[in-house]
Amino acid sequence: RLSKIKGFLMKYLNQICLVCIVAFFSACSPKHTLNINEIKTISLNENIVVAGVPQTYNSPVSVGLGVGGGLSNHVGIGLNTFFTPKFENNQDLRLQDSFYKNNVSISSLIGNEFKFQMKNDVIFKDKFINFASDYTIYLYVSKYTLETATFSSKAQLKINIDMKVLDNNNKIIYENSKDNILFSHNYIYDKDEIFYSKDALVQTANLAIKQVVARLILEMKKDSKI
Repeated sequence: RLSKIKGFLMKYLNQICLVCIVAFFSACSPKHTLNINEIKTISLNENIVVAGVPQTYNSPVSVGLGVGGGLSNHVGIGLNTFFTPKFENNQDLRLQDSFYKNNVSISSLIGNEFKFQMKNDVIFKDKFINFASDYTIYLYVSKYTLETATFSSKAQLKINIDMKVLDNNNKIIYENSKDNILFSHNYIYDKDEIFYSKDALVQTANLAIKQVVARLILEMKKDSKI
């Protein structure tokens, strides 16, 4: 009984933490200008939160139900009702379960790739440090899903990463959000391979993450005063 109570409390605290992170990434107005010359040092907060996969998703098509009746030969009453069907999100739930079963951390994959690209970037390589920096980057995975190719069972990961840059006063000086473009040559593995093979899962995830991180860093430089 005590273990059940502890489990419930941990789940409750984790949900509160996730809600706080989501609020942090959605409450503030966007800021698009980053003065790189003012940045002496910058680091990554490695507590990268990944949103859970929803149990259901809405159909892209709404269904209309028409109900009508006649008051006389010339007068009628019609009532139209529309609803959006919900479907179980089985494919993305299986993807999430595959990450758990293979002990693959999306947060770690993103953190490693982000640090690698920052340390090898022409502009940021001399500014990026591990901790105790003037500015800190926060990342949040708001959504990830498995996208299957048309007329094929091959699939690739679609991931959306939100980014905020804060100064030492916890003031947000820059924010952005990017996902990866689904190029045809990136459909490498069948979806069942991604579900059951750790190597296929990791390679598929890294392929998507590498592109999103590159887009975030490139956009950060484009939006900056240098």
